[in-house]
Amino acid sequence: MDYTKLNWRNSALLIIDMQKDFTLLNGASPIEGTLEVVPHISEIANAFRKHNRPIIHIIRLYKEDGSNVDLCRRALIENGKKIVKPHSEGAQIIPALLPVNSIAPNHSKLLSGDILKIATVDYVMYKPRWGAFYQTELESFLYKKGIDSLLIVGCNFPNCPRTTIYQASERDFKIGIVPTALSGLYEKGINEIQNIGVEIIKRHQLEKLICNIALVDYRPEWQPYFEQFNKAWLTKYYTVEPLDEYVLTHPEEAILNDGGCILFAQYKGKIIGTVALKHIGDGVMELTKMAVDESYQGLGAGKILCQGAIDKARLMKAMKLILYSQRKLTLALNIYQKHDFKEIPLEDGKYIRADVMMELIL
Repeated sequence: MDYTKLNWRNSALLIIDMQKDFTLLNGASPIEGTLEVVPHISEIANAFRKHNRPIIHIIRLYKEDGSNVDLCRRALIENGKKIVKPHSEGAQIIPALLPVNSIAPNHSKLLSGDILKIATVDYVMYKPRWGAFYQTELESFLYKKGIDSLLIVGCNFPNCPRTTIYQASERDFKIGIVPTALSGLYEKGINEIQNIGVEIIKRHQLEKLICNIALVDYRPEWQPYFEQFNKAWLTKYYTVEPLDEYVLTHPEEAILNDGGCILFAQYKGKIIGTVALKHIGDGVMELTKMAVDESYQGLGAGKILCQGAIDKARLMKAMKLILYSQRKLTLALNIYQKHDFKEIPLEDGKYIRADVMMELIL
């Protein structure tokens, strides 16, 4: 049994010290590299919100008299330096990491030890020292919510995130990090925390892990799903062309027998989506027939299927992926663009409906 593997159904996201004074270049104490991780943390936070997983924003607040400040910084604050001063602009969390409907937390209540709910799944708490578990109610808060797994991101790895990771490990939490979402991270640090069981997670894998969607290979009994999901969107926006009819009703003959593959997205034991890779020749494959059951759209299955197809194409030694689409399919085009597909001149004659062609060099 792997005791350290994250249990995503019982997971929470800890975002550490992502405040204006530490993040913005004009902040009172900017930490190198922290501004750069904001987009990555924002994407992760939105994934947690989508799947109703708790997010705890953990912040520092330095009183002007220095009474609650670490010894190594206390003289600096006593001599008049104002860093993350309670109720100040610099102590605020970076807005890009908060949901639009969030409530500004009361710093006086935070200093008294309260963990404040600021949105549906977002909370804020104050920590008096490097580690988030030191003299706080965090451990009790997490246990009451049934949380046993933590994804830790933020500023700045050598100090607060690393201390929090070790404190969480001492309390038998399962722990993960996304390297692109931690400022100040370095190779030796990664090796050290891996040695205590911390899971290193790539950002593109995250949504699949959080929502528990698995990608599985084609089975003959799943052909009706392949046909049903694709005909649903084709008839909604266009018509089913003769080539579509052939591919959807004879996928083994049309795709698999020529060296292609078909993947299915499985969620809680149910098939909810599909995508195919058709072998074209000379190292080229076509990403085609990507569709998600309308009842399950919004889980992120489209992004997971697209990334899964890309990963599969690389395993199959393809050098390039192409696809055909239509400009009215804005959500699909957005997924392709986020996965680095680039628009190229359209080859005529493939599909009547196609007005966009894209490629990805692998």
